[in-house]
Parts: sequence; C-alpha cells; structure tokens
Amino acid sequence: MKLAVYQFAPLLGDVPRNLDVILRQVAGIEADLVVFPECALSGYGFESAEDAVRAAEPIPGPSTELLAQACRDRDRWAIVGMLERDAATGALYNAAAVIGPGTIAGVYRKMHLPFLGVDRFAARGDRGFPVFETPFGRIGVLICYDLSFPEAARVLKVKGAQLLCVPTNWPEAATISCDLSPFVRAHENHIHVATANRIGEESGFRFLGRSRIVDCEGRLRSEAAAEKAILVAELDLAASDRSRKVIVPGRYEVDRIAHRRPEFYGPVTHVPPPA
Repeated sequence: MKLAVYQFAPLLGDVPRNLDVILRQVAGIEADLVVFPECALSGYGFESAEDAVRAAEPIPGPSTELLAQACRDRDRWAIVGMLERDAATGALYNAAAVIGPGTIAGVYRKMHLPFLGVDRFAARGDRGFPVFETPFGRIGVLICYDLSFPEAARVLKVKGAQLLCVPTNWPEAATISCDLSPFVRAHENHIHVATANRIGEESGFRFLGRSRIVDCEGRLRSEAAAEKAILVAELDLAASDRSRKVIVPGRYEVDRIAHRRPEFYGPVTHVPPPA
C-alpha cells in the first residue's frame, strides 16, 4: 500500500481553515492512506476547557462527514487528529478519526494524557486499543504520548495490527520521543510505524516536525525536517506478520512475539489498590 503523512501547522481554534487544508490534501495526495497530526482539525494549545470544547465536534459530525465524502471521491483513507465531544455525555476527548471512502470506520481516543495543552482538560480514552480493518491491511492508532508506553504498541501488535499510525504534537522538550521512539516501537514489535507530527509555534511551544515512516524492520523509509512536508512510502503490510527474523538459519533466529513469556509479565498489568 502507499502511505502518506502530511506535516503542517494547524491554527489554534480555527476549525474551518484547518479542515480546508486537510480536505485539499485528501484530494491532492496520491496515496491509499493519508495520516495527519494530533489535533490537526483544532490545534492543541488551549488554555481553557471552554475554548477546547468550542473547537470540538462529535464523531460522526460535520467535519468527519465532509472528510468521508472527500475520501469517497478519491477512493482513499485518512486518519485525522481532532477534539471529539461525546454526543451522549459531553465529555471531551483527544481523538483520531479513521475515515474511509464514504464512511467513518472508527475512532481512537488518546489513552495516556500528559499535563500539557488540551490534554489537561480531556478525559482519558475509554475504548482501549482497537485495530481497524482496511482493504490494504490492519491499522492501529496511538496519539503522541501513547507511544511512550511500550505496552500500548505491543497490545496492538498482539491484536494483529500491521501498521501503527501516530498523530502527534511533539514539542522541543519531546526530542527523544520524536527521534527514537518510532524506530524502537517498529523494531521491538516488527510493525510498520508512521508518525505525523506538526510544525510551527503555538501557545509558547515550538513543535519539532520530523515526522517519519519506519518499516517493520526498523528501517527509515521517509522523514521530514521542521517545515511543511508530505512523506510517502510504499509498504508491504503483510510483512509485519512475519515476525520471525532469521539472521543465520538454524543458528541465529529471533521472534520478539513468539519468544515472549507473558506468564511472567503480571506486574506490568497489576493495578495497586487505592492508597
């Protein structure tokens, strides 16, 4: 499949302008799937819950319906970071909509929230780590800080994801996460990883850009600098399923999935009682 990442600078709170940029890229980029940054539709650095809620929408909602139409017109898929307002509860989520031709295939809600930007006002994701079926393969989604937790990517790999898409807003203080985490998660899980970071300045933070596409062998396939960019790479998603790596046949072979010992990993998921 042909994967694209669009790296740009959303304007804080300007949903119509950001949506126009995204729609033009969905129409213009030749790819099976286009991945956009975290909060691409709304911006990230809100200083109050009230301002953040004003930039949020339900899913499905006006923007995702327009995006689904654009995907139908071009027969492609898109993953778009946005603020979701739950239609039933009114709760605010930092989310990513997974959109196909004429359809909203699903939503991922950010599970791990730093005390930063809009995440200070958002609810923690409550839907776990879904895997989305597409015509070209199985996709998992994490958002920004989620990639710092190895358990999250591993759960998606074990559930069958072949490609991990990561909309993100990594600022300068997150250089290690931006530069190293995509390679580590791809290598340790034998899964393709695409990070879609933003650029520019917002609410006193400068964002790094440096989006990347890394294949399931941990090899860099495409990367951006700190300006607006389109990354494109051809990926064989089925290669992610072949986790056994043969270095020297019969003498040096590794499989970071089959060789796990989950019966000894209990402390990782143990939840201590409230203090």
